[in-house]
Amino acid sequence: MKRTILMIGAGQLGSRYLQGLATVVNPLSITVVEPSVNAQAITLARWEDVGGAKSGHELAWTLTLPNHLDSVDIAIIATAARDRGVLVKKISRQVKVRYWLLEKVLVQKPNDLEVLSHAVSASSGCWVNTPRRLMPWYQRLKAEFEKHTPISVIQDGELWGLACNSIHFIDLIAWWTGESLAKIETERLDPTWFESKRPGYYEITGELIAHYSGGSTLYLRSRREQADFKMQISSSTGASWIIDQTAGTAIGPSGQRLDGQMLLQSEMTAPLITSLLAHGTCGLPTLQESAQMHGILLEALLTHWQRYQNPNEQLVPIT
Repeated sequence: MKRTILMIGAGQLGSRYLQGLATVVNPLSITVVEPSVNAQAITLARWEDVGGAKSGHELAWTLTLPNHLDSVDIAIIATAARDRGVLVKKISRQVKVRYWLLEKVLVQKPNDLEVLSHAVSASSGCWVNTPRRLMPWYQRLKAEFEKHTPISVIQDGELWGLACNSIHFIDLIAWWTGESLAKIETERLDPTWFESKRPGYYEITGELIAHYSGGSTLYLRSRREQADFKMQISSSTGASWIIDQTAGTAIGPSGQRLDGQMLLQSEMTAPLITSLLAHGTCGLPTLQESAQMHGILLEALLTHWQRYQNPNEQLVPIT
């Protein structure tokens, strides 16, 4: 019997999910909901590029959520963050979903985190795709840092999408240290927000500071001027590491190297889906874990947005 997958959103990221699904060994019946015909065409081409047509999986396309679908094994929500709470609530009322995979940023309104949690409460599990936890390189680095906490981490770079991508690093440090996020400071962010590459969404530069329950601190810096995208880590023992995620190098205090690579979503999807179908779990953070971090981040960014952009706004326009 084929296991059922519902994927909402076939944009850039959704297309990579679908490429990964093509390599899953278990026979699948996949339904993709995507209102853009152009996005459908691009994603279908990428599916065929990896041999999806010969995979033995069933693939169906719809513009809207189909009425005949009453239950699925896994729902993948790969849409933008806007109105995601409403979307997941609508799906959960129509379709019985066993497991959920949600993209970050989860939502734009802090209150919508509660909407999400309630919407998926009848399912067997829900996880959020901050995928460094799944990558062998970061797993090896975790072994270096988790016994030497607290740590101080500086992530620096040029216009790397601080607002929309910070949750990746906030989650990474929580996972590495076993600590929970306690507070976020926004005083060192620049006052001016600017439109991102995606129309209707915004970004910001400056420095965001995250504090954790065990004393670890994360400094996230995004600049307009040229800056290498590197991470510097100082442990409680005084040891220092420099991680170049683009080059795939991590240099330790004695010159030791831990080389690795950032995996693509198309590479991570098949093991992730296989783990969920076989064991009912995976290495990603649960919705409960991620929502705690998202809540603190969204409240901090919304307060900053209200102060400098629109005092009456109830959402922060990031994705």
